[in-house]
Amino acid sequence: MYITKSLKAITLLLATSTLAQDDNNNDGESDRDSGNTGVVSSTISTTSTSASASTSSATTSEVASTSTGTISSSSISTASSTTSSTGASETSSTVSLKLAKKYVGEDFMNDFDYFTDDDPTSGYVNYVSKSDAQKSGLIDVQANNVFYMAADSTNVPTGRGRDSIRISSKSKYADGVYILDLNHMPVGCGTWPAWWTVTKSGWPKGGEIDILEGANGLPLSGSAAYNATTGLSANPDPMIYNAAALHTSDTCALNGQTYMNGQIGEWQCSAYFSGNTGCGVKMTGVTNGSYGGPVNGVGGGWYAMWRDLENSGGIYVWFWPRNSQTVPDDVKNSNTATTNVANWGIPNANMTVPCRDNFNNHVIVFDLTFCGDYAGATYASSGCPGSCATFVRSNPAAYSEAYWSLNSLRVYTANGKAASGAGLSGGAIAGIVVGVVAALVIAVLVYLRFKKTRKNRQMVEEATLTEEPIPPTAKGPYAFLASRKPRVGPTKLAPGRTAQHFLHGETPTAVYGRTPVGSDSDIKLAEATYRPHGGNSSWIG
Repeated sequence: MYITKSLKAITLLLATSTLAQDDNNNDGESDRDSGNTGVVSSTISTTSTSASASTSSATTSEVASTSTGTISSSSISTASSTTSSTGASETSSTVSLKLAKKYVGEDFMNDFDYFTDDDPTSGYVNYVSKSDAQKSGLIDVQANNVFYMAADSTNVPTGRGRDSIRISSKSKYADGVYILDLNHMPVGCGTWPAWWTVTKSGWPKGGEIDILEGANGLPLSGSAAYNATTGLSANPDPMIYNAAALHTSDTCALNGQTYMNGQIGEWQCSAYFSGNTGCGVKMTGVTNGSYGGPVNGVGGGWYAMWRDLENSGGIYVWFWPRNSQTVPDDVKNSNTATTNVANWGIPNANMTVPCRDNFNNHVIVFDLTFCGDYAGATYASSGCPGSCATFVRSNPAAYSEAYWSLNSLRVYTANGKAASGAGLSGGAIAGIVVGVVAALVIAVLVYLRFKKTRKNRQMVEEATLTEEPIPPTAKGPYAFLASRKPRVGPTKLAPGRTAQHFLHGETPTAVYGRTPVGSDSDIKLAEATYRPHGGNSSWIG
């Protein structure tokens, strides 16, 4: 019976080891905010345009004083930088990455899951299913295979809020290059759009990367949506710079990096620090802006993210507006089978961190919510009218430009494939090791038990061979067998009787107090069956 106790102990051991593993292989999407970069926004959006120069100068000074100015190298791909008075050197990669997946048109409908639960960021939004979105015209594949994804701009909403879309890719990806070719992003008071990657479950464990995100961006002055936004302050301060950010589970801070032309907004990445503001960079190095109305005004552009955590420990983000003369060919050409960041120039955001094991395989997410933790917190400072939820509910025409227009999304990886499953952190690997050891212990215990059982069986068989064979037909009369077996207490042979009782047909005798009954032939046959083995043992019991 000791094997049962051992199995119980092993079960407890396995249960304990499971706690050490990431919940990375679950099917549900991470139930977290859609890139709550409130810390970047609270530091950045509330800072007036006139103060940008002095803020940038102070931040640059702080960064320079703490930065090593160098990103580590590896044999696979290398990101190197030097600090000088004229700027940093180019990012270099020794290996071209291969196209793993290209999303265009219908792919955004078929290869993405549509989220319909309550908004985890407390937004005034009603996320709708794919079928409902198609019926309402909120998603569509337009000319040239352009994917259109919008919020409702005709109805006064009830219930959870204004109808909108949130989608996440069915495939997961890890290190690689992600390139989004975008014509238009959602804008309007109270809007909070984001393009980001995140772990499937267990957030913040597994991490989050916000590539493109902002809030309360305004339509271009003079547009129908702008004109429907009545009550704006005399000098509105809409968000015009993208805020790239990270969210982690462990305490983790950005390394001091000067190899970028953006401005660090917050240093601490942990979701448990300062209300999950995360660490981030304001992409100020783009002429005329990298977010919202200015981007839409030139017909969009290209956003690219190089996730290189395994090698340099960095995540780098670039943006090229549609009218840029410096867009790399492998970024501009959507049919490029390979890409290499070597000639991309200095990134707009460099988020290099020491906690690279905080990030596992991610899904890709697009969403548009309203108000909530981020847009609601920065609504008034942007110059938008009234209260956020009230305005969003009462002014549907102000959201005619609250839509995504996407030409393509491409993902390049080292092997040209999507990730096969969730990545493993140190805790997950430790859990697997414990599980393997536990399985080996169980296997050893089972083998020892089997070996002992086989030995006992062999001993019994050897003892049996020393005895005279029992006639196969020797069963013996019931009364005789019962009389030959001493009985103490209740007996199954005679329910309700004890040794003081006689079985039917029995009479007292000097042998065990009983005498055999039956015909002479039956008694002889029974006697042949009964063969003591020393003491009172017998084949009968």
